[in-house]
Amino acid sequence: MMVLAVGCGIIWLAYSEQEKIIHQNQKTMAEEVSMTISTYFSGLADNLQIVAKSSHFSSLPLSGQKEILIDLLTDKKKMFHECSVLTPDGHEILKLSRFYTYMPYELGNLSSDPLFIRARNGEPAFSPIYIYPNTGLISVDIAIPVINEQGSVTHVLKGTARILSLWKMIEKIDMGMSGYAYVVDNKGHFIAYKTISEILEKYGTLMTAYPPVQEFVSGQMTKKDKISSYIGLQGKEVIGSYAPIEGTDWAVITELPTSEAFENITRMIQITLAALIIGVICSILLGFFLSRYLTDPILNLTTTVDRIGHGNLETEIYEISRPDEIGILARGIARMQKNLRDTYLDLELRISELTLAREELRISEEQYRTIFEHSENPLILVEKDCTITLINKKFEELWGYSQKEVVGKKKWTEFVANQEDLDRMITFNKRRQSGDKNVPNMYDFRFKTYSGEIRDILISVTQMPGTGQTLATLIDVTEQKKFEQELIQKNRDLHEAYEKLTANEEELRKSYNSLATYEQELRKSEQKYRSVVEDQTELILRFNPDGKVLFVNDAFCSFFKSDRDEIVRSGLTFSGIAAFASELLNRISSLAKENPMVTFEQKFLVPDSEEKWLNVTIRGIFSESRFISEFQSVARDITDRKRAEEALERARNKLSLLNAITFEDIRNYVFTLSGYLEVQKDMIPDAGIISLIEREQNIVKKVSQSIEFAKDYQDMGIKPAHWQNVLQVYLFAISHLDLSHIERIEEIKGVYVYADPLLEKAFSNLAQNLVTHGKDTITRLHIYTKMQETDLVIVFEDNGQGIPDDLKEYLFTRRNDVKKGLGLYFVSEVLAITGIRIQETGIYGKGARFEIIVPQGKYRTE
Repeated sequence: MMVLAVGCGIIWLAYSEQEKIIHQNQKTMAEEVSMTISTYFSGLADNLQIVAKSSHFSSLPLSGQKEILIDLLTDKKKMFHECSVLTPDGHEILKLSRFYTYMPYELGNLSSDPLFIRARNGEPAFSPIYIYPNTGLISVDIAIPVINEQGSVTHVLKGTARILSLWKMIEKIDMGMSGYAYVVDNKGHFIAYKTISEILEKYGTLMTAYPPVQEFVSGQMTKKDKISSYIGLQGKEVIGSYAPIEGTDWAVITELPTSEAFENITRMIQITLAALIIGVICSILLGFFLSRYLTDPILNLTTTVDRIGHGNLETEIYEISRPDEIGILARGIARMQKNLRDTYLDLELRISELTLAREELRISEEQYRTIFEHSENPLILVEKDCTITLINKKFEELWGYSQKEVVGKKKWTEFVANQEDLDRMITFNKRRQSGDKNVPNMYDFRFKTYSGEIRDILISVTQMPGTGQTLATLIDVTEQKKFEQELIQKNRDLHEAYEKLTANEEELRKSYNSLATYEQELRKSEQKYRSVVEDQTELILRFNPDGKVLFVNDAFCSFFKSDRDEIVRSGLTFSGIAAFASELLNRISSLAKENPMVTFEQKFLVPDSEEKWLNVTIRGIFSESRFISEFQSVARDITDRKRAEEALERARNKLSLLNAITFEDIRNYVFTLSGYLEVQKDMIPDAGIISLIEREQNIVKKVSQSIEFAKDYQDMGIKPAHWQNVLQVYLFAISHLDLSHIERIEEIKGVYVYADPLLEKAFSNLAQNLVTHGKDTITRLHIYTKMQETDLVIVFEDNGQGIPDDLKEYLFTRRNDVKKGLGLYFVSEVLAITGIRIQETGIYGKGARFEIIVPQGKYRTE
């Protein structure tokens, strides 16, 4: 009975301890997978947040936003493969993909999309995981609000990210030979798994029949610290646990088959039970034959068993060689001793395995600490009481604090330079510690460095699950803030210039009114004289308000193939001019003393059924009592011009449509080819083949640049030229360039030039050329004007290295060895549309100097 009790006690203790360890491991595994997913999604959201907050994204024109999104897709190509910008009412105004080019008619309205609605309300939002239709990749959508300086949501930035790499990270987590994990939403629906086929088959399936999913959906923990075994996702009995995913309303469910979980303890129980059975049999035999043997052998065996019961497994057993029952009992005890020794050794092996597992956990912790220490951004780990328990090397390098000065001695509140920021951050921390999920994870505050310098910081906060600790990422945005303030000041300057222009416009309006009054007086005087003569080619007709014809010239009669006397006798009711007269009567109703003249172009059907176009001007002649006394109509035959214009317009539309379709097709093919090359590079481990693919990508990029230039070149001259403010166009042109390291001097206010609408792009190419070729030497960029006889000269000059004299003649040609593109050739072609010239007159070694020569009549100053 003693052997049976001890054996059962050992089995019970070992089983209980093993069960506790298994449930704890499952909980730890679920939290590790949850943190991996949360960290990955936080990284996705951080990338979009940085784009949304950088360079006044909300105030940029559509082209500027497009360039930023293209840079994001290029730089983060392993994370994002599609981005779009939506207005607050849900319309897609911009949509870019690495594998497909969206046409304007393909942009839709997502106002009813729950993801858009959450982002519109000011919080980042994640969609369920799904299969991206264009590539078959496992993907997720992230929506981020774009907020202006007034705190209003101006746009919603939506990105589609691939999460294949996330599953690769999860697969590296040790979940046992047959363990696995899947993801459910807050309603208990299945949304993600490691195999695509399983996602396609079970996506959206309600999983609340499983105990971990029930606990997560209900939000109530069981009274026990563990979940009993149950039939899991793969139809096997499993031990399961769950962990919420920080930053989302999802949870990770981890399951391990009980056959694997209890494999070792089951084997140990079997061995122990076998030993117990043998011990019980031996005890029964001993009791049965006790009266047949002498007391000493029995006492010896009893003493031996007692020693074994006290753990002395090396005790010598006597009477083994006896052939009788005592000998059999002795040998049984010996076998039991051997079995117990084997069981003990097996337990020692299990303990060694647990020790090894603990060591692996320690190594894993060191790996995470290494990642923490070598992060490119300053990181801090904060306890519930705001004490800083860990900082990385980047924090020490940037702001002068050492580990000894900060860790365990300072609270993060000591680094906040502004009381308002401190109150706001303390409020956020309290809400976050209390479990509030609606606390912003990213916001700005003012940071005080070791030297007392105040820096603008963008902080990203992540709650560490199960510990109460907070991990904060600090991004220095001081220079970005300064640049934003410069842009705001420039905007104010432009506003002041606009107010001055408004005042000038009012003065011009007053002058115009004076001229209009003077013109009316001249027209009254002109009514006393006959204004036309018979030999003019224009069609002239004069009639009174009653429709009586007072005068027609020969050209009018010849055009309508009618007799003068018949027209004068019949008046406007004459059948030969009925259509023309009807149009005149319709138009004269709008004439008044203040608006005595109207001009229009109209198509008429003249005798012999021939269609003719006329440019007609009708003037009302008023008496001193302000009533119309006569009407005078002067018409000009413009049939040939109209036909030529219509033919030209049809040809232009056909050519423009053909070019647009061709450019879009080529661009789609290039973009798709670029996407496939990128996917192919991820699939091929051979470094040599990857190098060839990268060269192919460079060639595809150059083809894309050539297509864009051809598209811009096609647009030249399509739209009519107009007057443009040179300073305003220049500022818009350089707004997309990084000129923070260059001193800019603009002395060109109030100058207007008559140029093609592509003038802004020409200025942008010119500035880009200066910055690109002189990025290491240029510290100053100066733009100003001067007069050269009757021409206006706009000068762009810098203090860089300049351009050698033997290369200047090739600068503005279509192909040259000085530059790797067509930028300056494009600039010269755009300017030449309205007769403007450009030349380079700088001195090599002292800087480049581009002079734009605007001829008289093509510029004005205000």
